[in-house]
Amino acid sequence: MVTARLSLHRLITGSDVGIAAHLAILALRSREGNNQTSNGSVTEAPHWLGSNRPRERTTMMRMAAPPRRPAPTVLAAVITTLAATVVATTAGCGSSDPLGGGSISGDLKSVVIGSADFPESKIVGEIYAHALTANGFTVGRQFGIGSRETYIPALRDHSIDLIPEYTGTLLQYFDPASTVTRPEQVELALVRTLPGDLSILTPASADDTDTVTVTAATAQKWNLRSIADLAGHSAEVKFGAPSEFANRAQGLPGLKASYGLDIKPDNFVSISDGGGPATVRALLDGTVTAANIFSTSPAIPQNNLVVLADPKHNFLPGNVVPLVNSQKKSDPLKKVLDAVSARLTTRDLTELNTAVSGNSGVDPDEAARDWLRANGFDKPIGTR
Repeated sequence: MVTARLSLHRLITGSDVGIAAHLAILALRSREGNNQTSNGSVTEAPHWLGSNRPRERTTMMRMAAPPRRPAPTVLAAVITTLAATVVATTAGCGSSDPLGGGSISGDLKSVVIGSADFPESKIVGEIYAHALTANGFTVGRQFGIGSRETYIPALRDHSIDLIPEYTGTLLQYFDPASTVTRPEQVELALVRTLPGDLSILTPASADDTDTVTVTAATAQKWNLRSIADLAGHSAEVKFGAPSEFANRAQGLPGLKASYGLDIKPDNFVSISDGGGPATVRALLDGTVTAANIFSTSPAIPQNNLVVLADPKHNFLPGNVVPLVNSQKKSDPLKKVLDAVSARLTTRDLTELNTAVSGNSGVDPDEAARDWLRANGFDKPIGTR
């Protein structure tokens, strides 16, 4: 599925023919997809998801029929759109961010990569940086910038050219009213919503998203595989999550609407560390039965925790995606970063986060270099 998705994305944007053509293909793919068959409070710790992590607390694959090829007449129309459409990019807007703005370099093989201020973003930023360097790019770095309110303006005024992002929460930033949650729908909505001076490349399968997680003992005792299985034990479940999860559309209300998991107010335990150590500790010592933890948290493999499947896509996908200033998007850039995205998985992200957060003293740069070597990106693409 990832390979087919990457091929579509290369067809859409490989020649930088613009957002209109991108929308045509994504809309077609979304239409095809619709024809397929979908199968108590704890002491607060800093909430790394708020101002520092550019993701609001917001993935078993559904079984689907084989994708249908577009009819020749539809495909011809799409090709016509691709051939005819060229989107003019806009000049950088005036600077209002703390980085002070910058002037765009005319050299498309010279880029400045940014990151948010948390380890995973820095790791992916380093992966992008080293992969591009190996392919002849001159790369600068502006890591640890902070929240979207800071780095989106920096991207638009050319202080930086590129930054790792997450599909679902990026869509929420630009369109808070959006209600789509399936990965294809989110990508389509994101392309439609982004301003013309920003573009996404191909999303990776690597998905850092919300989960409902339980201990291995609980999963075995109740034979749990999906969130729906947990719903039958609603009265016995104490649920740990940040306080806003109790009222957020994709939090308890969404779990009740999608799966029938009905957590009463007395059984909700507010733990405001964004699925961090306090949440994990509460899960392990039995204070809570289930908890909201990010899918790439090192705590999941370290403690043999079980992530329950979300086949109805209650939670927004968090596929890692390069967000680039449109004036810096080029075929060579896409070729490199699309190749990286094709290999980067959720398991990879979890292992990278584990290496950086553990006692081994590995920093994001070293973790990124190890991943690049293991996947052949320490040399130019085509020579691997």
